[in-house]
Amino acid sequence: MTATIMDFKQNSVLSLFSAVEHSSPALLQPVSRKAKARPPASALSSALEEISAPLVGYAFVPSSFKTAVPEADIFPSGIGILAKGHQFSIFKKSHADEAATVVNYLVSCDCFEKFQEDATRLREILNEGIYLYAISTAVLHRKDTSSTLLPPLWQVNPRNYFPGPIIKRAFDQARRGKSDASDGSTPPAFTTGSNRDPEFKLAWWREDCGFNAHHYHWHQSYPWRGVNGVTKDRQGELFYYMHQQMLARYDAERLAVGLMRVDSYSNWHLPIPEGYNPQLTDYYGAYQFAARPAGMILADNWRDPSDPTLIIQQGYHRDRLLDAINTGKFEKTDGHKVDVDINGLGAAIEANASTPNPDLYGSVGIHNRGHDILAGITDPDYRYNQAGGVMGDTSAAIRDPIFFRWHKFVDDLFFLHKIKLTPYNQTDLEFQNVQVDSVQVQVNDPARPANTLITRMEDVVVDIANDMFLNPNDKPNTEVNVTVKQVNHGRFNYKLGVTSNSRTPLKAAIRIFIAPSLDEHGTQYQLDSQRRLFIEMDKFVTTLKTGSNAITRRSTRSSVIKPRELTIAELKKRGTAAKEADDGCACRPDRYCECGWPEHMLVPRGTAAGMPFDLFVMVTNWANDSSTDDLDRGTSYCGVKDKTYPDKRPMGFPFDRKIDSALYKHVADFSKGFSNMKTLPIKITCV
Repeated sequence: MTATIMDFKQNSVLSLFSAVEHSSPALLQPVSRKAKARPPASALSSALEEISAPLVGYAFVPSSFKTAVPEADIFPSGIGILAKGHQFSIFKKSHADEAATVVNYLVSCDCFEKFQEDATRLREILNEGIYLYAISTAVLHRKDTSSTLLPPLWQVNPRNYFPGPIIKRAFDQARRGKSDASDGSTPPAFTTGSNRDPEFKLAWWREDCGFNAHHYHWHQSYPWRGVNGVTKDRQGELFYYMHQQMLARYDAERLAVGLMRVDSYSNWHLPIPEGYNPQLTDYYGAYQFAARPAGMILADNWRDPSDPTLIIQQGYHRDRLLDAINTGKFEKTDGHKVDVDINGLGAAIEANASTPNPDLYGSVGIHNRGHDILAGITDPDYRYNQAGGVMGDTSAAIRDPIFFRWHKFVDDLFFLHKIKLTPYNQTDLEFQNVQVDSVQVQVNDPARPANTLITRMEDVVVDIANDMFLNPNDKPNTEVNVTVKQVNHGRFNYKLGVTSNSRTPLKAAIRIFIAPSLDEHGTQYQLDSQRRLFIEMDKFVTTLKTGSNAITRRSTRSSVIKPRELTIAELKKRGTAAKEADDGCACRPDRYCECGWPEHMLVPRGTAAGMPFDLFVMVTNWANDSSTDDLDRGTSYCGVKDKTYPDKRPMGFPFDRKIDSALYKHVADFSKGFSNMKTLPIKITCV
């Protein structure tokens, strides 16, 4: 693809997320296909001229488009149901159905120009949340937009990331050209709690922009309704593994600040001790996400009377899932029994398009309904017209501590399945003729000691001037900056010494994990407990020559991280040569470029004194493990676009199954039992 075409498409996609004039009151009404009610054509034409104006000069805008009327009937039925200004949740069936209809339509457009034109038309018809979700999801799944990148979510919709007062102060400051803060500084972003709440210790982690964007984009890369009704390769297993890794990382952060590991939210009749106030609004400030006081008890959710979420219903589906796990058999809709595997279990729990039996295990899914019922806990029958909490929004759900408690319950279902599987045997674990001789990690600062990773907390300034839901006349002609607090780390290298006694070169997969060495009480973890805490840090392929091999691997190439997200200004300036440069931002067209763990969060924060971790390295035979593609950044948690997952091994291998504690009490004992493994004690120090 030529640079001109790539830049044209990139700028055209950016135009879909540009601010346009607010819709007129006549256009804010829900579109009814039955009533055929529409605003006057003059109002529609005027609105379309406002839409097209910002696009002229760098996006494809057909000359006939300015006078076209976006009749709802040119689109499939089921579009334009959720009114503008209303809260959108992908966990609600009716919302998910409408969003899927839009996505499927846009993905099926026969050319890019048709996609871009209809996407622009849909902006006047769709609810804001559905528009933002559906347009970005379609871009991820269309083949002719595979080389384009999406703008950062915190720039196009900052209200889902920063409290309203912070945004107001930042815009006021930009308009006046000076700060209204006494010290002249950029307003801080995180004011969603206080130190009186123990969970506030990790608010900076849960509220990280890149982390929240990863979660949002993962659910777009793998929508539970599928794309045109089809799920991706190993989607159910990826649903399990990506969230399990989020929990493992969260537990490591909790241990670092003196909190207990996440407790499963499995008894739905007890008060929830954790409260949360997100202080976020959405879109035009039409609603504010609900705050949940501490001590609330779950209640049946009747916010949508046509599709309520009932606690007894959740209990029924939980019991049917447990029946399947315990018997090892799913019951299909025709009564036939099939074996339970991790991919099918993930499909059933999320109710994705490959679920074995939506009637028995839930047509919306115990996972999705859990998000929905928790989001509506403060006004479960909608008698006060209160918006739901952040648990209903994939771009903000992980801000709330209850997200991790809910997902610990979900993860426990997967755990119960996994412990019934036969432990890996010698053949599964060994790699004959290969020996790991040495392992070392070294930060790029030569003054720092080996085997100590360095982290730091830093303030980062974010420009939110590109808010797509603002009237352009309200936008200042300058940056609008807020400050975010985030963890970062010194870049480092893994240095491995590996000997191959094979007579021919071997392709090998290097699997690297870390886990906290000590529990909440300072006691060394036994392996069978520690294995749920192992964090995948990297997985890569190398060729081993006969004899000694010295392998150096940069942390910036990790298979779990995504390339750094480019700002809108950077995306507009970026040329093809820069896209292909190895500067931390390059992304292959067959990757979900926006999906992946944020690079700055790759290393857990650790402690000032140095938190002990166990680093585990395993070398396996890539000739046996390989599926279709080499590993690359983002693939561990996000897979490869429209291809099979590159690694045939179960996700999380070798820690995903029970390990015999009689044979291997600690991880060091485990690695000593196999020549292709090595464990290294390291420390993570926050300076």
